Amino acid sequence: MSRALLAFALALCGLDVGVAAERPEWAFFVPADAPPPKGSALSDPFPAQWSAPGSTRSYSGAQLQDPLNPPDWYPSEHPQMPPVVAHGSKAEKEGPPVLPCALCHLPNGAGHVESASLAGLPSNYILHQLDDIRSGTRQITVGGPHAISLITTLKKGFAQEQLPAAARYFSSLKPRTWIRVVEAYAVPKSFVSPDSLMRLPVPNGGTEPLGRRIVELPESALGLIARDSHSGYVAYVPEGSIAAGEVLVNKGGPGRTLACASCHGAKLTGLGDVPALAGRPPSYIARQLWAFQSGARAGSLSAGMKPVVANLTAEEMLDIAAYLASVPPR
Repeated sequence: MSRALLAFALALCGLDVGVAAERPEWAFFVPADAPPPKGSALSDPFPAQWSAPGSTRSYSGAQLQDPLNPPDWYPSEHPQMPPVVAHGSKAEKEGPPVLPCALCHLPNGAGHVESASLAGLPSNYILHQLDDIRSGTRQITVGGPHAISLITTLKKGFAQEQLPAAARYFSSLKPRTWIRVVEAYAVPKSFVSPDSLMRLPVPNGGTEPLGRRIVELPESALGLIARDSHSGYVAYVPEGSIAAGEVLVNKGGPGRTLACASCHGAKLTGLGDVPALAGRPPSYIARQLWAFQSGARAGSLSAGMKPVVANLTAEEMLDIAAYLASVPPR
């Protein structure tokens, strides 16, 4: 949709600039100050040798903890990775190391929920977002102050000539179902690691009310730590949130927002350089809706989203995120 047409549609819907919603803290993976609970996958030593189910490869605990060489459990399922995706480089002088893309986004592009899914995104869109992050017009918001500063610095550490190959690689990958969405009242107690920003269940911690938040937990805690790109997530969402989000996504609402298909396609799989929404992690969707509304995402491609999200509440952002995560990527 052109900007002129989008502006006309917004005017017809009566959308105007609203007041920023309360930040949905559950979506930002702010770590706890305390160390990982005893008995968690993060507190115990990693097995001496481990292999992901269905993989012919195995790695030692030391190899799995090497940030410059993340494991590639299923190499036959993707093209050859460019060096910047597969391997990083050590720090020069006092600067940080250049970490490989696969460390957080995985070789198949599925990514972890505290980062982003890149598989199948338009390469131009990926490059534009990297430029916005490097210029500061798209802010890193996940984690606490230290993590935000570190991740921002790391994103700026890539050489400009490395980025097109990475963008083309991730764009060539086919998105896969990665998140199982479950409506629930109670969820396992969990914590966010201060080192990895990963959310994991508290061992023998029982359950707690979900309330108005979304909690994404790994299908396998060990699989998450080992970066097994077949081991996905369960997203626990409030009861009724999927149906409420379906209405907002597919029909919009007078004076509230527009139907997502207006720009993201009838099946929510993207149009041109506009990204797909189907099957993306709900915490990621909620973070981006809030970022557009608050101004944390203010690059040139963000202008069309600003009025669309202006009147959304934190509750509506949650409902939208829950529904979109439940739609299978195609």
